[in-house]
Amino acid sequence: MVVIRFKTHGDEVNGYYLLALKGTIRGLRDKLYEINDFMLKYLDAENIKYEIVEKDVLSETEKIRNTPAIAV
Repeated sequence: MVVIRFKTHGDEVNGYYLLALKGTIRGLRDKLYEINDFMLKYLDAENIKYEIVEKDVLSETEKIRNTPAIAV
């Protein structure tokens, strides 16, 4: 698992939507998102800008949203 922050609001909107379609994305406070490492390739393929932040920024109890993947 890796914690990321999108560079712009547009990247956040498009990136969140893309990642929610591909797998599980956990929304954390301060506009941080926790995803599986392999999902970074989807962001790179769509040229969505993000930065990886330290994993220990938040504790497990501070998750505020957990979006499961939905079969489309």
